Amino acid sequence: MDLVGLRLLATVHLGAGFTSGEGMAVVASRTGRRALFVAAEHAPCDFVVVDVTDPRQPIVRASREISVGVRSNNLAVRGEILAVTRQNATGGEKPAGVEFFDIADPFAPASIGFFDASGGASLGTHFVWLADDGYAYLASGAPDYTPRDRRDRFFLRILDAAVPTKAVEVGRFVLPGLAEEDGAVAPERPAQRLARALGVDLEPGAERERRVEIDGVSAWDFGFRVHNVTVQPEDPERAYLAYTSGGAYILDISDRSRPAPIGHLSYGPPFSCSAHTFIPLTPGPFALLSDETLNEGAIDQPMGAWVVSTAVPSQPTIGACLTLPWPPGGQVGDTGRFGPHNLHEHAPGQAAWRDPCLVFGAFFGLGIGVYDLSRPLQPAEVGRFVPGDIEGGSGQINDIYADDRGIVYAVDRRSDLCFILELSH
Repeated sequence: MDLVGLRLLATVHLGAGFTSGEGMAVVASRTGRRALFVAAEHAPCDFVVVDVTDPRQPIVRASREISVGVRSNNLAVRGEILAVTRQNATGGEKPAGVEFFDIADPFAPASIGFFDASGGASLGTHFVWLADDGYAYLASGAPDYTPRDRRDRFFLRILDAAVPTKAVEVGRFVLPGLAEEDGAVAPERPAQRLARALGVDLEPGAERERRVEIDGVSAWDFGFRVHNVTVQPEDPERAYLAYTSGGAYILDISDRSRPAPIGHLSYGPPFSCSAHTFIPLTPGPFALLSDETLNEGAIDQPMGAWVVSTAVPSQPTIGACLTLPWPPGGQVGDTGRFGPHNLHEHAPGQAAWRDPCLVFGAFFGLGIGVYDLSRPLQPAEVGRFVPGDIEGGSGQINDIYADDRGIVYAVDRRSDLCFILELSH
């Protein structure tokens, strides 16, 4: 692949009080206009729509607000349908679930339906993926699911959303032993796994700690909760599931009512293992997996963005890691996150970049990274953009999206800034 870089075209303010979540999409309308949708990190902001027909002159065309206490962290687009998640700070409250919008006119989204995930201990929905066959895949709670450990609050729910006004659950996948209702033996927590490997006993209750250190090795437990799920049209009977400290799963979804695990990648400890985004690099036998750096000052490293071999689907294996531009000695500031977060997900049904040989990642204070994966086990960084200090602290690139023109959009977690860049040769 020819050497590429990133050139900043424009910076746009998304609105007073807006900080960006982790949901972005670009659509090309019937009239040829291009719209960028960006989800907000917290209320009262919901999402904004930016006209990026000319990426050098972006214009915010629409902005929505939502009730305080509700988070619209993520969104997805299929054709002229937009889905936006609704997550609450406390269980049982409304609205919680997924709201659907008609975006035939992308600059005037109109609400047309709601899938309700409220009730019981449910916080609602954190993530949504719209497949091009009409199914929706959620990281969500449900009124009939009560986690034994509150960190394990989201699991996979599959919806038939071909008619968004009548979206209905058709299947789900949750690890046995996480719910109070199922009575199964709970899965081994990271601290328990580390203690067993080292042949030592844990103090009572230690498995519920966020961090346990044994003989200089840390076991981090960020919860067994589904974060992202990816289903690509090239392989529509498999779902790639990021389960945070539970690792990563490949699921057989040929029967949507009974998703079943094919393979499981468990890599923490010794790694920190906070599986966030898991995407197949179709059509080849590889996938890309990012952890989410969750602590400031990078104290939860090593987190990674991993190239995973799926040649044997029942035994996914880490084959390589994307390099990151750590300062000499690896020292970073105490304030802000530094390390992996979101990946561009090659989403179908949008004007998205879908070439698996070139991948894009958001790395908080380490900026945007672009990597050549034409030789997947020898990934090479070919582009980097680090915005520098924003509002007195390091820039925190939270999410990234690349469109089919080679235009790259990146948003900041602490401000309302969106950076628009282009691939340059």
